[in-house]
Amino acid sequence: MTVPAELLYEEDFYAWTQQQAELLRRFPVISNELDIGHIAEEIEDLGRSDLRAAQSLCQHIIEHLLKIEYSGLTETAGHWRDEIVEWRLQLEPILTRSILAKLDLPARYRAALRLASRLDRDVRGFSHQLPAECPYTLEQIIGSGGEDWFPEPRVG
Repeated sequence: MTVPAELLYEEDFYAWTQQQAELLRRFPVISNELDIGHIAEEIEDLGRSDLRAAQSLCQHIIEHLLKIEYSGLTETAGHWRDEIVEWRLQLEPILTRSILAKLDLPARYRAALRLASRLDRDVRGFSHQLPAECPYTLEQIIGSGGEDWFPEPRVG
């Protein structure tokens, strides 16, 4: 069953941009005044910008979850929690089914590890404590259900 374009636009903007770009490319060229190829690219890129934003926000959330859980730094944990809440709020309006399907959690985790490794300057051996694979579910990362979940700090 095909979802009407108006409904898709409202429910999944990323999927709508990809669909509309593909439809534009199928249009027969009736005039060389209309630059269909570039118009399609621009529409696709609108959706891709939401995807890139969602990927970036998830990477930063994971980075801060790791810092809260593994750094042992309690004085900055409140600030990290505040930033996570802010990023989750930014994620809500752009996180559609098609973007969720493209997030690639292992890639987001690898990027978060690179970001988190900067904390090695302040916490000796921090990066060596971090698990090889993401210890958080997507639901924990995005705070699904309006719940702001945070890991418990590890002691020792």
